[in-house]
Amino acid sequence: MTLVIVFLFYNQYLYPTIMPIIDEGKLRIFADWTAIISANVCLDQGYDVYLENPCDFANRKHVYGNLLLFMPFIEKFPNFYYIYLPFIFCFLFLSVISYLLFDKKFKKYWLSFLILIFSIPVLLIVERSNTDILIFIFLILISSTKSFFLSFFLIMISSLSKFYPILFSSIFVFGGNFKKKIFQILGTILIFLIAINYNWDSYVKIFSFKSEFSGTGMHIFSIHGITDFLKYFKIPTYNYDFNWIKYLYLLLIVIVPIFYLNYKYHKKINFIFSKVEFYEKIDFEGKLYFVSSTVIIFCYFIISNYVYREIYILGLVPLIVSLKLKDNDNFLYFFYLLIFTKFLITTISTFMFQNGIFPYYGSFFIVLKHTIDVYLISVILHVYFYFIKYSFKKITNQVPQNV
Repeated sequence: MTLVIVFLFYNQYLYPTIMPIIDEGKLRIFADWTAIISANVCLDQGYDVYLENPCDFANRKHVYGNLLLFMPFIEKFPNFYYIYLPFIFCFLFLSVISYLLFDKKFKKYWLSFLILIFSIPVLLIVERSNTDILIFIFLILISSTKSFFLSFFLIMISSLSKFYPILFSSIFVFGGNFKKKIFQILGTILIFLIAINYNWDSYVKIFSFKSEFSGTGMHIFSIHGITDFLKYFKIPTYNYDFNWIKYLYLLLIVIVPIFYLNYKYHKKINFIFSKVEFYEKIDFEGKLYFVSSTVIIFCYFIISNYVYREIYILGLVPLIVSLKLKDNDNFLYFFYLLIFTKFLITTISTFMFQNGIFPYYGSFFIVLKHTIDVYLISVILHVYFYFIKYSFKKITNQVPQNV
């Protein structure tokens, strides 16, 4: 699969659907990763790469944690760092996704899984070789291991690279007795304090130019995608104010369907997930679902992410499909169908938008993509509230009582 995607990029079949980065007429593949390598080179030359990075072909500033600025021997092994290492990362990432989805018990879903893998979020993160590739792999390892210390180490490494992986610490709400839970909570606090203390100055500089790592238009995954669109989109008029159409759209096409869907499936959600052990005996799929949900919700409402952050939605799929195979419930079918539709529409809309097909409908493609995003996030949030409610009850039941 990795070779197929590399072949498609090498022959430029996926451009301009995947927005290419061009420098002096040359295609720059693995561009996000090369920005990090160039920052290491400039740091050795005495530059503050959080303010300027002339070693990068586009002078892109370093927008990651300090941990990624300690790569040795770059000038001695440039091909390894610029070509082979990001290719290895991409290979591992696609291998992990294949392991995650192409289980024999999911065989009837394999065709739809191919659509998910050849979707814009996955293709973009591979083409850019963004560090979210490694962080996603770490999430899979954290969800699969029972070792607190391995999880602690991987969360620490991830959090020193980017700030949002601190959310992986939410995995510590599962399992263990009350005393062990307190120990894990203290470990989480320690990770947070170390990450903040180590990267504080860098974070201040990074967020002063957050536009360098924030998506826009079709390429954003955030609540700001639809709010900014409705705020700044202007309807051409002849001295008439038609902006009320935007708010009518927001009410009838966004808000009403969201309330209807969540009201319709509220009892189903409680019934289905009440039969799953999410706490003391939670399995890999359950942990991956919960932590992925935590990341998705936080990033969607707090950060203006590039669309590749949507890869964490793939972390929801194994549990949903497993439950669907055990209990042929219409909500589980709808939930997976909504995820599949979201990736499909994102990919098709981006293809149409980037290739200038029906150029007068570009705004429609953007708002369609973000409308489906809002539908999906509302359902994920609904299920997540049930997770929190259930886990809180379990935790409080474990608190020692004075007799």
